[in-house]
This record gives sequence, C-alpha cells and structure tokens, in this order.
Amino acid sequence: MDIFSHRIYIESQRTKGDEQIAISLMRAWKAIGIPKYLQLDNESSFHGSNNYPRSFGVVIKLCLHFGIQPVFIPAGEPWRNGVIEKFNDTYNRKFFRRQCFANYLHLKRESKRFQRFHNACHRYSCLKGKSPDEFIGGHDYKPEKLPPNTKLPKFDSIPGGKVVLIRFIRSNRKLDIFGEKFRVSESLVYSYVKAEIDTRLHILTVYSGDESPVEIFEYKLPG
Repeated sequence: MDIFSHRIYIESQRTKGDEQIAISLMRAWKAIGIPKYLQLDNESSFHGSNNYPRSFGVVIKLCLHFGIQPVFIPAGEPWRNGVIEKFNDTYNRKFFRRQCFANYLHLKRESKRFQRFHNACHRYSCLKGKSPDEFIGGHDYKPEKLPPNTKLPKFDSIPGGKVVLIRFIRSNRKLDIFGEKFRVSESLVYSYVKAEIDTRLHILTVYSGDESPVEIFEYKLPG
C-alpha cells in the first residue's frame, strides 16, 4: 500500500520465498511507484536468515539497490503496521472469505479485480471520503516507477545504503538486530530506539527518541 494515496497492489503467491517476494515488490513498484521507505515486519523472508544476520536477504538488497530504505517495525508489535493490517482484514472479510476459488489462477485473477475495485471505489476518511484513484486525480502526484522490463538483479554484494530497525530495549539492555544481540547503555532501558545500519560505512548507529546518536558499533558486512 502506498500510504499517501492508499492505493494497493496485490500479488497472490504460493510461497513466502524471498525471491518471490522481491519479484512481487518490483511488480508493485512498476505499478504504483518506487517508495522512499518500505516498512516491514520481522518475517525472515524480508531480512534473511537469523543464522547469518549480516548477510541480508534479497528483499533488503533489492531495496538498497533502488535507493529505498527498509524500515523494520518493533518485533511482536503488528499494530505498528496498522494501516496495512486493517486492509488485510478488509481483504479477508470482504473478498477472501466471501467466495470459493476453483484454483490458484482463479484466486490471482479475482484478487486483481478486487485491487481495481478497491482503488476505484473504497473510500477513506483520511482521504476526505475519496477513493485512492479519486484522491490521486485531485493531486499532481506522479511517482517514479520502475521501467516495465526491469529484471530482478543478481547480487554479488550488499548495495550501499541504510537499513533501519525500530526496537524496544528491555531490562537486559540487549538490542536485537536480526537475531544478533548488542548490549547498549542502561539509559536506554524501557525505551524505543532507532538502529541504523550504514552498509557503506559498516557501522550500526543507535539513536534515542530525540534523534541523537547514543551508541555506535562496528558492523562489518560480508564482501
């Protein structure tokens, strides 16, 4: 979902494989535009294996390749993705549970019909009662899109850029970065922090609520 317009793009896939997710994201960016940020939960398909936390998965590499900053919400706090979770509930109640699908292709075809209906007809109070398409029509909004023939890149290394994680620090003072633990200052206990990985400088910077850097760790990446 594009948060500005609330336009949605639906891709029905058989698995949660990271390459399949990356291909689906690219299709979305071809259709509704390339975002500045991509907000994600902590599903391993989005970031990679916890056994190799600094290798990063295809989704992170894809974001960095196109200049998009991935932002991971606090673990175990799905309400941080409230807008898309609400849409998922709408999709489930008003579409997925309302009909029977003959097969997988039928589901994919009908999902696209629901996508078009939502963007044209679903009205949001935050858009002043307009549908996403109507809202866009009233604004000079022309996001940059991926060219139609863009293919999934092959990654030999991690592209340069920044990866952000929002994390809550508990009494053990451990900052969890994709399963790897960093011990932080006692002053951060029971507070949320922004952890920013700079893949060019190979550092992990921890910011407090006032955006001041309070901790810096070396974060050597492979390759």
